[in-house]
Amino acid sequence: MYSTRYLGRQPIVDANQQLVAYELLFRSSQANVARVDDDVMATTAVIRHAFVDLGVGEVLGDRLGFINVSDTLLMDDLLDVLPCDKVVLEILETVKVTPPLLERLAELRRKGFRLAMDDVVELDADRLALLPLVDIVKIDLVALNLLQLRQLVADLASFPGILLAEKVDTVEQFELCRELGIQWFQGYFFARPTVLSTRQANASQHAMLSLLGLLMSDADNDELSQALKLAPDVVLMLMKLSSTASAATRRPVSSVNEAIMLLGRAKIKRWSMLLLFASNATDVQPQRNPLLELAATRGRIMELLAEACYPERRDVRESAFMIGMLSLVDVLVQQPKAEVIASLPIEDCLKEAVLEGRHVLGELLRVTLSLEDDATPHPAGYDPEVLMRVETQALDWVNSMWK
Repeated sequence: MYSTRYLGRQPIVDANQQLVAYELLFRSSQANVARVDDDVMATTAVIRHAFVDLGVGEVLGDRLGFINVSDTLLMDDLLDVLPCDKVVLEILETVKVTPPLLERLAELRRKGFRLAMDDVVELDADRLALLPLVDIVKIDLVALNLLQLRQLVADLASFPGILLAEKVDTVEQFELCRELGIQWFQGYFFARPTVLSTRQANASQHAMLSLLGLLMSDADNDELSQALKLAPDVVLMLMKLSSTASAATRRPVSSVNEAIMLLGRAKIKRWSMLLLFASNATDVQPQRNPLLELAATRGRIMELLAEACYPERRDVRESAFMIGMLSLVDVLVQQPKAEVIASLPIEDCLKEAVLEGRHVLGELLRVTLSLEDDATPHPAGYDPEVLMRVETQALDWVNSMWK
């Protein structure tokens, strides 16, 4: 039901050894080594772990994040899910330089992305073609002797961007590179990569494919909202991703529909595809996850209670599902509930409902929790027949996805 996700992170510093960025690295275990069989899977896993599982605030803070990108992903619209102000796309040395690729790189720069060339050891025809389109050139010290390094730096004298020396392992290498005018540095002399990890509930491949099918068929937002409610972990992902958009608009999110509108259908579709890539799953048959089912059931009970008890309160009806789902967020992501809730772009009254049981939604949450525990009496003032009907309808709704 759970799996542990890993992410490598290595600091990049300036000439004063002040942190300016991190390179984000694929890791499949706590062992601090990369075992990459598929570049696309590795990169999508890095993106998922950094921007969804762990969260960009925890991983990068206010620094940049370098992400290795193959030619396949460079040409794919999946990159549009990334915040261009936080990411440097690192063009792998294996990328084949073609006219379509150069056009795509120019497009990515127009969108606001920074680009870096990885493992540069000479300015051959391909590197020269890329040079006008990149902001950062990463020089591979291991592959160069002193004479070659001096010559390469001289050849790059007119380059207006940043030169970054990678694989700097000694103080002598650092001092030499600094004397040559190189501005940024990365290597064991400063810090080895560290491995970040988090435990998450496994997403339902079946639910993700159903969501993608709806997106591809131009289903309306209500249909998308219903599909998302059957995948509470994906709802939480959207809430996390909404943080950036919400900060830009200064508009908190109070429902799944609002998250859809704030992010936009195109970005949701790309994130859904990326999650499927990152899972590297070969079996897409329905696999029931009791925790995700409980979160979906709790949210649906909240929603039905709000409709029955507060039909005139549209704000309560629209936020009810999200409050029910968020009441299990600490179990879903294996982090303290208060920390997760504080990081989400929702109004204070909704946070208080989840954390303190306050307001109308907090009261409905207490009623919902009482339905899950036969030993807990139902709060006074609620018709037992209504409660039984609501609970039955919610269970039927969740079970219907597995038929």
